[in-house]
Amino acid sequence: MLRLLIDDEIFIYQRFGGVSRIFSELLKRLPNEKDIELNFASTYSENEYLNELKRTQYPPFLKNFSFPLKGKIMRALLKFINHQHVVKQLGSGKIDVFHPSFYEDYYVNVLQNSPTKLVFTVHDLIHEKFPSNGSDKRMAQKKAANIACAQRIIVVSEHTKKDLLEQYPNVNPAIISVIYLAHSLPVLSEPIEDLPKKYILFVGERAGYKNFKQLLEAFAEVSISHPDLHLFCAGSRPFSAAEKAFLAEAQLEQKVKQQPLSEKQLKYAYENALLFVFPSLYEGFGIPVLEAFATKTPVLISNRSSLPEVAQGAAQLFNPDEPGDLSKQLKSLLNDVNLRQHLIALGSNRVKDFSWEKHYAKTLEVYHSLSL
Repeated sequence: MLRLLIDDEIFIYQRFGGVSRIFSELLKRLPNEKDIELNFASTYSENEYLNELKRTQYPPFLKNFSFPLKGKIMRALLKFINHQHVVKQLGSGKIDVFHPSFYEDYYVNVLQNSPTKLVFTVHDLIHEKFPSNGSDKRMAQKKAANIACAQRIIVVSEHTKKDLLEQYPNVNPAIISVIYLAHSLPVLSEPIEDLPKKYILFVGERAGYKNFKQLLEAFAEVSISHPDLHLFCAGSRPFSAAEKAFLAEAQLEQKVKQQPLSEKQLKYAYENALLFVFPSLYEGFGIPVLEAFATKTPVLISNRSSLPEVAQGAAQLFNPDEPGDLSKQLKSLLNDVNLRQHLIALGSNRVKDFSWEKHYAKTLEVYHSLSL
């Protein structure tokens, strides 16, 4: 019997998100394993994926209790409870494998005096490559501490493995497992009120390496020849002051819209878009690419990091270093319905290569490799 511990760190931080989706998919399946004794304790969470599981598989410790605290104070309290539980379990000597759900290091010293083996997932090297503040640098330090003491490391793409070995050359490549992700869009979609009839779709965060500014600039040029075209931004925060200023100067305030969406609404946004654009300069994997493939939406991505690896020829590429290339590729797709249909066919076939069942099976192999 393999005794496995997973903490709930990521579920404290995220209401939605790729990392919490990964661990929710693992937690959904692990109770069915007869040779794994799972230890997962969650006090309280606003994470939508985990709360769906809690209704069936993981009753919360503080069931039906509404916390009056929110924000940073709430997260600090939950982290304290979570950390105490994890340290106690690791110190007991009764845990074979520990798989933390996010980048923390409070348990590293405990692991040095524990028989527990550490499985650590590296989702990307963003904190190392694009540090914007002290928080990013601290996160990179936490990641480094885990990498130094991990018996097995999971990465989500070959490109992330390459980046990891470049950043941490002392890591033994033999302990790294590349395990691809999948998408989790619901079967049914839900209509969105006042959705533009003709639009390009952008999904997720917009700042920094996400390269949204370049998309705005390209859209400003493309909209001259396509006056009925809109840019719809799903998720993240409302537009910043700088974004609003650009839209006002370019007279695009009525053509660019931002809106938070439910999972079902997000699927609807993909399904009805002329095309999906993901201009990011860096991704560890890029789940939105698979979401677009699954909803039969043509995809335009940058030729950077893991994105070409995930798309494998099923998306149109642009070079973010070449001025005007993004607007050029946008016009090409907008003006060529046959090209869009060709990309839809390629994407529909490519997405079949990814599933959470495959991700789960390969993760189980990692766990069991440490019990041999």
